Amino acid sequence: MKNVVVTAVITVVVVTAVITVVKDAEIARLSDEKIVLKSEIAEWEACAAKRNAEPNLPDPTPVVELNFTDQVQESIRGVVHLQAPNWQGSGFVVGPRLIATARHCVESVEDFVITTYSGCQVRATRAISDKEHDVAFIWVDDLKCVADGKDHRIPVVSTEAVVWLLHHNVVLNPVPLGSIKDCVLGQSVYVIGSPYGKVNFNSVSLGIISGVDRDWGDDYGWSVAFTVDSAGHPGNSGCPVFTTDGVVRGILVGGFSPVLISVMPCDLFLADLASIRLMFTQDRYEREEAVEYDEYGGYDARREQWGLEK
Repeated sequence: MKNVVVTAVITVVVVTAVITVVKDAEIARLSDEKIVLKSEIAEWEACAAKRNAEPNLPDPTPVVELNFTDQVQESIRGVVHLQAPNWQGSGFVVGPRLIATARHCVESVEDFVITTYSGCQVRATRAISDKEHDVAFIWVDDLKCVADGKDHRIPVVSTEAVVWLLHHNVVLNPVPLGSIKDCVLGQSVYVIGSPYGKVNFNSVSLGIISGVDRDWGDDYGWSVAFTVDSAGHPGNSGCPVFTTDGVVRGILVGGFSPVLISVMPCDLFLADLASIRLMFTQDRYEREEAVEYDEYGGYDARREQWGLEK
């Protein structure tokens, strides 16, 4: 009996110590995240200023030269599947918590489940879209994995039992971004997305840039589109279009046929990523709007509402 009590006490002490260490590590991680966020914003602002001054500069992100099949394996790490209540689509990671996709994929939606290449899932509830073009962004507030049917918690083994402490955080892998102005007609491209939904998650199709400076008009700003002949289908909307160096040149948004696909160039938002991120991180502020009152400061309106005589 005495041995059992001693063992139980030791177990409690060990578990308590482990929990304390994990909590301290989590606090340190959050502190590091804030430091990283500030440095990233400063770096993106510097890049944006440089691009505004010289818009045709190549993307500052260094690209490691790989053979094509290896490049696809690397690119696929930054592509995600989007699940909303009534549709499925695609997107890609452009920051630690930021997903780029097509505007028509986020319209009137406030609930997204985002699936990464490894099968991890996170939820998101906030999105913003370009007012003029078929471009949008989703912000992931909570990186905790919520994948159904999978236990992604971290096991901590004590002397007597396994203690489950924390769900792991999903790591989102940003892809390199570049300008379409660096590309030419006939250049090889590949597309990664989820045609017809998650059943075809992370499907790859190869093609070429088949048209530049297309003007397809309509409300989604397709007058600045370029086209590719890589196969695209419903569910591919919002997915990235890569050149063979692994750089994303645009967002696939639709087409007249499976091989006449319209793409929104990354040039539309390359210089705005720092501002886009700040729009999400500063959302505790709201814009004040002017209110019209009658000459008595709304007093008459309130009397009428309350059923009082003037």
